[in-house]
Amino acid sequence: MKAKINLLNIKSYLVGNFRYAIYENRWSFLIRRHILEQIYWRIEVMDYVCYKEGSCIMCGCTTTALQMSNKACEKPCYPTMLSKDNWNTFRSGGLIKDIRLQVIWKMVNKKPEVVYSSNELIKITHRL
Repeated sequence: MKAKINLLNIKSYLVGNFRYAIYENRWSFLIRRHILEQIYWRIEVMDYVCYKEGSCIMCGCTTTALQMSNKACEKPCYPTMLSKDNWNTFRSGGLIKDIRLQVIWKMVNKKPEVVYSSNELIKITHRL
């Protein structure tokens, strides 16, 4: 399945590839610490098949540039890129709400867990 071409996806593509270029050129110190922490964490928790194939099985975007964008994984593997305060809350076990996916997340044993979703399909796929 290919991602739809819209402004959000174009922006996510540009941000992800820009951060990837900075990271690959050893300029990762230019990326804010809480963003860099989330990038490392997203790569760690992303679907293994996506990681192995080098592209997302849902949208077809290239990994790991996809994990460097602000966009949430639609499977869902991880939420939208969080602000510094929300990231600190989330990683310490607090709940965060992803308005775009209409999902409430909680981190359990360093893995994201969907606590609530308005989409029943997300609940089912996340448990597989």
